[in-house]
Amino acid sequence: MKNLLFPIILLFAINFGNLQAQSATDEHEMQEFARNFMNAYNQGDHEAIRKMYLDDAVRIDAEGKEIKGADNIAAYFADQFVKNNAMVFIRQLGVNWSDREHAWVASGTYEVNGKTNVYDIPIHVTGRYANAMLKKDGQWKIAKSMLLPLEHADPKVAANIKMYTETWDAIINEGRFELFNADHFTEDVIMHAEPENVVGIEGMAGYYKALLSAFSEGKFTINNIFGEGDQLVKHWTFKGKHTSDFFGIPATGNLVEFSGSTIVRMSPDGRIAEEQDFFDNMALLSQLGVVSAPGNVAVVDGLYQAFAKGDIPGALGAMDANIVWNEAEGFPYADRNPYEGPDAVLNGVFARIGAEWEYWNLTNIQLHEMSNNMVLATLRYEAKHKATGKTINSQTAHLWTLKDGKIVAFQQFTDTKQAADAVK
Repeated sequence: MKNLLFPIILLFAINFGNLQAQSATDEHEMQEFARNFMNAYNQGDHEAIRKMYLDDAVRIDAEGKEIKGADNIAAYFADQFVKNNAMVFIRQLGVNWSDREHAWVASGTYEVNGKTNVYDIPIHVTGRYANAMLKKDGQWKIAKSMLLPLEHADPKVAANIKMYTETWDAIINEGRFELFNADHFTEDVIMHAEPENVVGIEGMAGYYKALLSAFSEGKFTINNIFGEGDQLVKHWTFKGKHTSDFFGIPATGNLVEFSGSTIVRMSPDGRIAEEQDFFDNMALLSQLGVVSAPGNVAVVDGLYQAFAKGDIPGALGAMDANIVWNEAEGFPYADRNPYEGPDAVLNGVFARIGAEWEYWNLTNIQLHEMSNNMVLATLRYEAKHKATGKTINSQTAHLWTLKDGKIVAFQQFTDTKQAADAVK
């Protein structure tokens, strides 16, 4: 699957200076380069595309957004290739010298055709591109590339896309709620939602005012949009900081970032008539701490399994770089609380256990998923101290806190008297 990623040989508005001689060989090589780029795109080969850019190359899209570096450009393509199923056709029309860029600029047209894998909607977009080309180690590479604004084959669809993207950018990123009006939305506009739909311009305005007031530092980005007839589909991302009530969820101060897709119906006269969003509600709620991320238990279980096998690097690998680790008060290793960072845990807890105890086993481990990205483990310590020969068999609990798949905090609860007596 690939993204219709609107062609990625990008457009480059440039003033051409005095033309310099271009050899027939160079012209042939650049034409071949364009064909190779088209083949790599159509095969979804982002690694081949990476090699076509200089390490410090710059890619600028039609909205002026920059991606710097060949690795980042390739990562962008890799992400796009998994979203849609589209093919690009490139027609290179000319190669000219640019005094401004001190490079040859290869320019031409592109055409993208295909279908979205999710919604099975036909794609047909066209545009122009230009690449600033330099030769390095005998190979032509892109130093800078741009796309000119994309144009849909259907002028009506192109106009709908322009109106739609500009309207939502202004409303969400600039707070221009006055655009909720009859010029931009139909009077009976519908937004499909649970538990009931939002209907009418005033209803839509109220909903988005409540939504956006919950997040400061908000940024809404339309990553991709395409259409057919009166229907549009967009892929979007929202980032923000939860600083106020969000439909009953008190402010957490958490940073959130989530993406989704929206199916849109435009009216015959080019206004927004209907919308339905699709995104992972659980992912948002987990970022807000209302529900726990689904992989938390697996992360903690992996740490216990690594510890049982003596795989200390594996156990440490589950920890965040800034983990805060606390042993139970009165426990022999609580003397250095809190342990901050995996190295402190390794040297202050794990290494001391290994040096001072003949064995230290964790048995009867039961994991319990909790809210706020916490996992509670109930278990028993079974251990024998080397110097005293005394053993312990104590009921224990561990409380783990996770964020973004890493353990950020640990709190131990156990029978500290058994352990204290065993070391005497």
